Amino acid sequence: MDKQHFLSNSLAKIMVAELSAINDLVRRYPKADIQFKQDGSPVTELDLFLSSHVELLMERHFKGVTFYSEEKFSDWNFPLLALDPLDGTREYIEGRPEWALSIGLFNTDKFEGEGWVYNPLTQELFDAPSKFEFPKKSTYRGEVSRSEWKQGLFTNKFTERFELQAVGSIAYKLGRLAYGKCDYVVSLRPKNIWDIAGGTILCQQAGLKFYSQGKEVKDVRKLYEPPLIWCHEKLFSELSKIYP
Repeated sequence: MDKQHFLSNSLAKIMVAELSAINDLVRRYPKADIQFKQDGSPVTELDLFLSSHVELLMERHFKGVTFYSEEKFSDWNFPLLALDPLDGTREYIEGRPEWALSIGLFNTDKFEGEGWVYNPLTQELFDAPSKFEFPKKSTYRGEVSRSEWKQGLFTNKFTERFELQAVGSIAYKLGRLAYGKCDYVVSLRPKNIWDIAGGTILCQQAGLKFYSQGKEVKDVRKLYEPPLIWCHEKLFSELSKIYP
């Protein structure tokens, strides 16, 4: 695909025009009809319908882009669209408004592109963060996975300087981070590209960085190994000692 043509189609503009259709789908499926995939993870009708809706939309606006979704992940070529139609399925199943639709669009295998994250239940839209300076604080507040928190992975990982709060979807947390609603995000479980693509791009646009196993991430891969940290680079040296 010609790069100029790729960049001329704004992901945010396309998706904002679809908000009404997305909200209608969510209202149509307020409760989860749960199925289980081969790996034992849950999937719902809403996951599948949102995935199909976005795939058809992207095929119309970004011809030639490889569609790589949690519900369809066979091909791996660039340009690539990484989609999680419902990141935080367990939150959706439990009726907690902490899940999001997440899209990351990459022209090459460099971690650069356009991100879009939307929480239909709270109506929070994350698509154009402003770059902000490093906030000097006595205490920084991070957000982590509810499931990882319940598993005890963050026991003894918080201090007076680094507080933690459990919040659902990783995509939702990263959108919040990009908009300054928390100071850092940590995950101690592996993450697929569809989980973190959209939110990570938004964080980069806000001036934040993404680290996997102690190194800054600069390339697009299918899977990232923990510890995974999203933060301002001036916080990383301290956080990397807590999460080595």
